Amino acid sequence: MSFYTGRTGSLEYAARNAASFTEVAKIRDWSIETTVELLSTTTIDSKVNTFTPGLMGATGSATLMYYKAGSTNPNVEYFFDKVMKTTGGVNESDRVYLELMIDNNVADRIGFYAYITSASIGVSTGELVSGTINFTMDGNFDNALD
Repeated sequence: MSFYTGRTGSLEYAARNAASFTEVAKIRDWSIETTVELLSTTTIDSKVNTFTPGLMGATGSATLMYYKAGSTNPNVEYFFDKVMKTTGGVNESDRVYLELMIDNNVADRIGFYAYITSASIGVSTGELVSGTINFTMDGNFDNALD
């Protein structure tokens, strides 16, 4: 039985319709939560509530460690620029593909399209600069944990 730690986790990002993924930042943590709406099928003469599954969705967050990438790896700067400097509103071209990875093994990845719904960056004395993003899945999972 294998156990994983946060040291093996990462987040990869791809712009809409991009052919490859790039690890954009070292992460401190990420989380994802899936939900299913339940639609009531209870009738007026029922004595108990009954339901049928409705829409499924997922939301999540990640804390990214910010650093200035050198000219050989502009991905971190690009990602933060895209997330933090969005002007003129958000449209469908701002949808991104995210892969949340537990380990580098393909079976240990969760992949999906998402919109980044909020982003913040924080600075504390004696701490690394970090940014937090929140996202909402658009569509279904392309890849989920096996």
